[in-house]
Amino acid sequence: MSRLFTQLIPHLVAFGLIVVCLLLSQWQDRRAAEKSHLLSQWENAPTLSVASKEELDRAPLFSKISLKGRFDPSREVLLDNKTRQNHPGLHVFTPFRLTNSEVIILVNRGWQPWLRHSGSWPQYPTPLDDVRISGRLNSPPTVGLRLGEPKALDQEQWPNLVTYFDIARLTEAFGPSLHSRVLLLEPEDSNHLSRDPWPSVNMTPERHRAYAFQWLAIALAIGIIWVALSYRFYWKKP
Repeated sequence: MSRLFTQLIPHLVAFGLIVVCLLLSQWQDRRAAEKSHLLSQWENAPTLSVASKEELDRAPLFSKISLKGRFDPSREVLLDNKTRQNHPGLHVFTPFRLTNSEVIILVNRGWQPWLRHSGSWPQYPTPLDDVRISGRLNSPPTVGLRLGEPKALDQEQWPNLVTYFDIARLTEAFGPSLHSRVLLLEPEDSNHLSRDPWPSVNMTPERHRAYAFQWLAIALAIGIIWVALSYRFYWKKP
C-alpha cells in the first residue's frame, strides 16, 4: 500500500461519513413531508356511508366510513407482538361481511392482552346479529423488517395467529371477496376492545425533522474536525 493512499484513507473516511449523514438527513426530511401529508389526509378525510364494494373501493384512505353487516368471530386473525403500556398482547381482526354483499373487510378491534405461554386465546364478546359499525379505512399494517416469509393460514384451525399482516395470504384463506384494506374500529364503538384512540402516524413530522437536524449537525461536526485536523497536519506540521 503506497504512502499516498495511506494518507488519503482518513480523508476518504471523513468524506464518506459526511455524505452518509447528509443522505440520512435528506431521508428524514422526506419522511417528515410524507408524515405531514398523511396527517393532512387523516384530518381532512371525508365521512361516508358505504353499502357496496364499489363505494368501498372509491373511498379515500382514512375515510370515516359507516358499514352495516355482520361479524364472523369464527375466523379471526390475531396480529402478534403488539404491546400496550409495556404489556404483551395482540390486535384482534374480526371479519365483517357487508349486508346484501359478499364483501368481507377485516376490522381491527384494538388491543387485547395475551401471553404466548397462557395456553388459551383471549376471550371477548362479539355480536352475532347485524350491526352498524364505523371506523377509519386504512391500509393493512406493515412492519419495517421481515424475518422470513409468512406461512399460509390454517383454514381448519381458527383463530390464526400471525406475525405479519400479509394480504395475499389472507386472501388465500378468505377468498377474493376479502377487501384489500382494513377498518380501524372507532374507539367509541362498544365492540372496540381497548378503547384506545388510533394514532394517525407512528412518528410525527417534528420528530423526523429533529432527526434530520441531528444528522446534519453530525455531518457538520465531522467536517469541522476533518478541516481542523487537516490544517494541523499539513500547515502546522513542525
